[in-house]
Amino acid sequence: MQSKTFILVALATMGQARFGQEGLVQASIQALSAFGAPGAAGTLAGQTPGVLLAGASACAKLSLADDIVAQLGNDPQVLAAAAELVAAEKNFNPSAQAIPTICSDASLPATEELRGIVPLVDPAVVGADVQNANSAQSLQAPFVANGISVADLSATQGFSNFTEQA
Repeated sequence: MQSKTFILVALATMGQARFGQEGLVQASIQALSAFGAPGAAGTLAGQTPGVLLAGASACAKLSLADDIVAQLGNDPQVLAAAAELVAAEKNFNPSAQAIPTICSDASLPATEELRGIVPLVDPAVVGADVQNANSAQSLQAPFVANGISVADLSATQGFSNFTEQA
């Protein structure tokens, strides 16, 4: 009886978890195989899940987005895929941490076309509605972000329920 109860609780918990968020951008980057050196897009795409996992540095995805542009060029398709990575939701485990992390390194992303984009956050986070609306808006028209980090930009745009990470 106890094992059945445990299984039901585990299934209910898993049903509410947001699995697979780290893989959503991967296909966009994989599709850039016509750009850069042969195999570069696949290698870069393979790195996307790792930079979006909960334990990864919040700045790692911004560095990877810069690498995508550096290796594949600044074609609009490449920039769009890199921007999608910048805006992608980084996983976070609400049972292990209370709020998400956002990069506080003002030098990232270094690619000018990627600056001014803020990331999505888990909808369960207080204030996520503001941040996620800002993220969608910033993909269409990036915010002015001269000399400030993505964390500072998020705070300037009204979202402060996060931990800064350099």
